[in-house]
Amino acid sequence: MSDITLNRIREGNGAAPIVFVHGFLCRHQDWRHQVSHFSPDHTVVACDLRGHGESPRGEAPITIETVGGDVARLLGEEDLSGAVLVGHSMGCRVVMEAWRQARDRVDALILVDGSRVGVDKQAGQEAFDAMIAEKGYETVVRALFEDMFFGDPPDWKDAAIENVLSVPESTGATLFRNLIAWDADSLEATMATLDIPVLVLQSTTMGIDRVRRTMSEVEVGPFQELILNSVAGAESETIPGPGHFCMTEAPAAINARMAQFIAARL
Repeated sequence: MSDITLNRIREGNGAAPIVFVHGFLCRHQDWRHQVSHFSPDHTVVACDLRGHGESPRGEAPITIETVGGDVARLLGEEDLSGAVLVGHSMGCRVVMEAWRQARDRVDALILVDGSRVGVDKQAGQEAFDAMIAEKGYETVVRALFEDMFFGDPPDWKDAAIENVLSVPESTGATLFRNLIAWDADSLEATMATLDIPVLVLQSTTMGIDRVRRTMSEVEVGPFQELILNSVAGAESETIPGPGHFCMTEAPAAINARMAQFIAARL
C-alpha cells in the first residue's frame, strides 16, 4: 500500500484508457492539449507525480521505482486495464517502470522526447553533485530548463520555470540522482523485456553531457535508436520544430501521431 495518493484528473469514458505522466519537476497540466483532444473518445487520466504539483511528497524514497510504483497503483485505483501509458522526458522512465510493476494493466507505451543521462551511475551522480556544489541547485535547474526551449519561447515558459523551481531541492536533487541511477542500472534491462507496442516521438535530443538540441525530420536520435534496437516492432517518429515540450508546443502533430498509433496497434 502506498504512503500517498497521487493528485490526478480523470475525464472521458472509452477504451483504450490513456494515462499521461509528466517529466522532471513538472505537473499534469503539461498534458492539457492531449487531455482535451483524447477525452471525447477515451478515458483519460493525468497525474502529478509524488512531490510534484498537488501530490504529497510522502516518506518513501523518491526513486524512479517508487514513482513508477505510484503510477502502477493508480491504474488499480482507477480500475484501468488495457491502458496506454504516455510519458514525457523523465516520465518515459516512469511509465516503463509502471509497466514493469503492473504488466497486466498496460497494453502500450508512448515515449515523448526521452533521453538517457546515466551510463555509469557513480560518475554521473558525482558529476551532478559537483555541479550543484559549484553553481547551486537553482542555477543548475534553471539552466537545464532554459535549454529546453528554442526560437521564440512560448508565453507560458516563465511561469512553467517558476513552477519547476517551486519543487524543493530535497525532492528535485534526490530524484535526479536516482534518475541517473535508473538510467545506468535499469534502462536497458527494462527495454529488453518490453513486449508491448511502443511508440517514440522525438523533437529534441540530449546526451550524457546534458546539452540539448533540436532535430531534423530525417534524424533518429540516440534514445530512439536505443528503443528501436531493444524493442521488437517499436515505432519511432521525429517531429521537428518545437522544443522539449513538444506536446504543448506542437500539440496537433503529437496528437495526430498518438491517435494513429493507438488506432492501429490497439
